[in-house]
Amino acid sequence: MPKTIPPPRGRAGTYTAVFSTLLAGLAAGALWCLLSLAFEGGTAALIVPLAFAVGAYFRWLGIDGMRGIVCGVIALLIAFVYAQYLFAAVRVAQMLGFPLRSTLFKMDLGLAWQVTRGALGAMDFVWLALACVVTATIALRRPQSW
Repeated sequence: MPKTIPPPRGRAGTYTAVFSTLLAGLAAGALWCLLSLAFEGGTAALIVPLAFAVGAYFRWLGIDGMRGIVCGVIALLIAFVYAQYLFAAVRVAQMLGFPLRSTLFKMDLGLAWQVTRGALGAMDFVWLALACVVTATIALRRPQSW
């Protein structure tokens, strides 16, 4: 019996690409913050495995090529910014002895920016650049038919 090739998947629409980018970015940022609880330091490198997952997610959705690269990189930038906000909220809550939930909702962006700026180093941006390359490489490849 000859092996039949399944029909190609349809291309994801614009709304799917936009909302998937937002979803992937926020989920990766929250997961990055959650995973960093298990480590004392050096949590910036955790964005690289998350970049692999983000690239695979867009590839699975059928968002590939230049569209996949753009969506993947934007999702990683959203994850980076969101995780840094969460990290800043954790630092402020620890310093002041406030509950984390109230700190998340009451902390203004100026304070979050100052705390984040003091905590970020050059290696954080090196890991972010490497993560963007990883997700772009994975998203660029066409999904294979099974």
